[in-house]
Amino acid sequence: MKRSWYSRMLFSYFPVFLLVVSVLIFLAFMIITELSRSETQKANYISTSYIADTVERTLSDAQFSVLDEIENNYAYNDFFDKSGAAFPDDRSYEIVQSMNRLVERISLIDSIYIYRSKDRQVLSQSGYVDLDLTHEAAYIDQISQQQVQSGWSPVRMYQPRNAKAEYPVVSLARRLPIPLGSDGYIVINISVYRLERLVDGLTNGELSFVRIKDSAGTLMYDSSQASGDDIRKLSTIQAESLDWTFESGLRAGRLFDWISVISYVWIVIGLVTISLGVLYIIYITRRNYRPIKQLMVRIQALQPHGKNEPAAAANPDELALMHTALDSLVQLTTDYERERYENLMIQRRQLFLDIMGGERLKDVQDRLTALDPFEGTREFDAFVVFAAEINTADELKVLSRQEQNLLKFALTHVISDLMAEKQLQAWSEWVSGQRLAVLIGLRRQPSEDSPQQLLELAKGCHSWILDNLRLSLTFGVGHSVNRLQDIHLSYTAAAGVLSHRLSLGTEIAAVHMDRQEEPGLQSYKYFDNFTRLVREFRLSGENWRSRLEEILSSFRKDRLKDEEIYMLLEVMLQALEQELKGISETLDRQFALTGNGGLQEQIRKSKDLEEIRELLTGWLNETYHVYVSVNELKSHRVMIKEVKHYIEGNYANPDLSLNHLSERFQISGKYASYLFKEEFNMKFVDFLAELRVRKAKELLDNTQDSIQDIALQIGYANAITFGRVFKRVTGMTPGDHRKLNHP
Repeated sequence: MKRSWYSRMLFSYFPVFLLVVSVLIFLAFMIITELSRSETQKANYISTSYIADTVERTLSDAQFSVLDEIENNYAYNDFFDKSGAAFPDDRSYEIVQSMNRLVERISLIDSIYIYRSKDRQVLSQSGYVDLDLTHEAAYIDQISQQQVQSGWSPVRMYQPRNAKAEYPVVSLARRLPIPLGSDGYIVINISVYRLERLVDGLTNGELSFVRIKDSAGTLMYDSSQASGDDIRKLSTIQAESLDWTFESGLRAGRLFDWISVISYVWIVIGLVTISLGVLYIIYITRRNYRPIKQLMVRIQALQPHGKNEPAAAANPDELALMHTALDSLVQLTTDYERERYENLMIQRRQLFLDIMGGERLKDVQDRLTALDPFEGTREFDAFVVFAAEINTADELKVLSRQEQNLLKFALTHVISDLMAEKQLQAWSEWVSGQRLAVLIGLRRQPSEDSPQQLLELAKGCHSWILDNLRLSLTFGVGHSVNRLQDIHLSYTAAAGVLSHRLSLGTEIAAVHMDRQEEPGLQSYKYFDNFTRLVREFRLSGENWRSRLEEILSSFRKDRLKDEEIYMLLEVMLQALEQELKGISETLDRQFALTGNGGLQEQIRKSKDLEEIRELLTGWLNETYHVYVSVNELKSHRVMIKEVKHYIEGNYANPDLSLNHLSERFQISGKYASYLFKEEFNMKFVDFLAELRVRKAKELLDNTQDSIQDIALQIGYANAITFGRVFKRVTGMTPGDHRKLNHP
């Protein structure tokens, strides 16, 4: 009996079940193995900690035993208090016997000696000796230079007196008298060999190893050196009081090898199980896919092949073929829809530009019907055009190209949606980088109220965009027309409004102008006002401000275009510059800043005439103050020169000051200081100090007068003040100056 599709699928997934079970068993064993390793490492850490604690405790006991003996045996203190013949031999013998008893009682101690700093004498277990005759001079000098007492030293080589060979020890030096004396040291030497025997008794060399490194990283003890077996380091412990490092692990990794062997067996079993499962799945899948393969052969036969496309493989991947066929179908459909939409947008935009420009209008109705920009609605009684322009290009320059396109797309749809809320059909397109045109279809003829309603509609769009998109636009509303062929006239009127942005204002939407454009700019009408403003400015009169107000009011009254306003203002600024040019460098710099990035650039970025008025008034006020200051400064230069001559003739007057000059020349001291700095680029006090110091140098070099007399001659009340000023100016005292020039 043939198996059903359900039974086939069941047998297809049965190997997966076996595989999952095998993997779970494998993971369980791996977890057990990892736990075993973890426990082994933990036990090794505990053992190493015990060894480190034992060594640390043993050395600490030895240290405290020696220090306790020194504290209780007063002969040690007498050794440092007395020297030479003053210290009897029996007391020295008592100290030697004490040190011998300590060495005999504490097996790790190799030797002990004490050192007396004042006569560099060493008393060891074998008697007195001068430090310079021993091998310990370098070690004693080293520890003497240390500000803080250190602990056990790194391994060092030690050679006792009368010994032929040196051997390794670790030493502990403590200052005497206890705790922080400065009379000498006691040095305890611990035999590294005895320390190794101690550690050997605490370890099992067949299973584990131990390494000990001192504070300098030198290997003190290594039980793994005796065998060439492979070793595994498991634990590292730092003994804080000794600053030694204890490392330990398993020798030859026997336990880990057994665990690894068992792990490898399970890995092999798992891989074999996975391989068998994969082979079974491949076999059963090929059987179950035979009907699907036949279906795919038919699909392959129906696939079109180009002349340059390679022939299909003899045994193609059925699922890949299905996937490719579906992808091709979806891709073709997507590409077609995208190309159709892009072509539609391009054709609509071109039609829009043709209508706004009044070009190729013979078949405009047929093109409107085919492209359907109003989406179904084709019958309108009238049309009107809105023109909207972004006020400043800087608002777009800060955005990337993608962000600009997204913003323009959003503006287009926002305006269309706002029109739809008013039951109006609108078609919007960007006709330039910053200008958007909106063609609105009206279903009935406009009434007398229609212009006002259109104005309110433009104001609503302006307010919504400003509040929600934080973008300021200028709106121009054209007049309504009845025919498609006349729409370009409405657009021309709306675009004309945008060129009068400054005179009309941008805070609200603007309507189209109700009068004909002037045949041309009659600039001569404004030159007279320019001349009067410049003359008032030149004569330091205050009426130039009213002249400026008259000029700006005439701009608004005559409803000049923006470019005309910019040009006239530049002419006015150039006339003012020519009139004041060369009077002073300050004024020249002031006018130089009106160029690129200065006042003229700020004027072109202004939104309305009110903002331009504030800019011009502020700049002209500043320039006017500079001009007035320059005139006043010129009138006082002669006076300042007289002040300078007066100072040079009366520098010896101790009462010479700004107040004195103020009373003498009838000017304020503050203003005199300002004019003095402007004229000579130096403060009054600095000028007077340098003048007096210069005269003092002449007296120091050419006379034998005392410094006090010289100080009185140049206007200082005492030599202290004179010396302080002289050193501040010259960098040396008056006496040093006289010695330098008259050694």
